[in-house]
Amino acid sequence: MTALIIEDEIPAGKRLEKLLLENGFVVLSQLHSVKSVLIWFKENNMPDYVFMDIELADGKCFEIFEKTKIESKVIFTTAYDEYALKAFDYNAIDYLLKPIDGGKLKKMLSKVDVFKEHFLADLESVKNNLSNTYKKSFLVATPKGIKKIMTDEIIGFVSENNATFLITDKNFKAPVHSSLEKLETELDGKQFFRINRKHIINKKFISEINYKNEVVINSLSLISLKISRLKMKAFKEWLKQ
Repeated sequence: MTALIIEDEIPAGKRLEKLLLENGFVVLSQLHSVKSVLIWFKENNMPDYVFMDIELADGKCFEIFEKTKIESKVIFTTAYDEYALKAFDYNAIDYLLKPIDGGKLKKMLSKVDVFKEHFLADLESVKNNLSNTYKKSFLVATPKGIKKIMTDEIIGFVSENNATFLITDKNFKAPVHSSLEKLETELDGKQFFRINRKHIINKKFISEINYKNEVVINSLSLISLKISRLKMKAFKEWLKQ
């Protein structure tokens, strides 16, 4: 199987190439811009698969589809659920949220062994899942009983000692029965963002990004959290929304 990687973040592209090689792919090239992709497709045969980032060095990848017909199986890689919805409008057979997990890649590839129609038949279901009503509250245990916490009160979530905790704007901290990975699917992606392996934060409480590439959270006390280098570009785009 041959694959073309379209990704403007070099570390992310190298990681994806490594995962693809481990799964028996021949990676033909890594491209970083809309312009370079259009040139490549004019000069080369279509690969079996195209793994395509949404945000490229000189624009969004959707521009490519307006100028050339891609006959390969297209898998979008994105940090945003809302882009995943748009990806299906371009007949993508699947999408992967970044940072790409090797296990999820394997699972996706196993699905591709069936006909593409099987994916498209479930398209409406996928769209409905992505656009579902997000969690508006959490029930947590306290010494006095069960407490309801609204998501608007939550400044973020943290993974510590194999457990996940929410933290409110009143500095109340309580465990929740979800991993950060699960929370990423349950929370509104326009409001919450996973800035690193251990933290998800609420845009509402962001004060600034300091010179150390830390996001400063403003609640009862200032909290500074490091933004992963691989997440920085996606974080800035998310912050603009």
